[in-house]
Amino acid sequence: MARMVRKQIVIDPEQERALEARAKALGVSQSALVRQAIDSLLQDAEEQERRLQAWERLRAGSERAARDGIGSGGLGWNREELHERGGSR
Repeated sequence: MARMVRKQIVIDPEQERALEARAKALGVSQSALVRQAIDSLLQDAEEQERRLQAWERLRAGSERAARDGIGSGGLGWNREELHERGGSR
């Protein structure tokens, strides 16, 4: 096991009771449960960052496509013109 670093935290009594009960129910130490919670928090933050980066790439690509006329075949039309054509080109 990797070297552990001791940290002191302050939690409210309700959190203490819940932590103690959950650790007991899972058969793990309170410290192990806190470490698992920290790992989960960090993984969630990394996933959120990956999703944000993917969204930004998608948004930038969409803006480039709109600017360059990609996706419409270079054709410009509005809703009224589309209805006049009966939905076909």
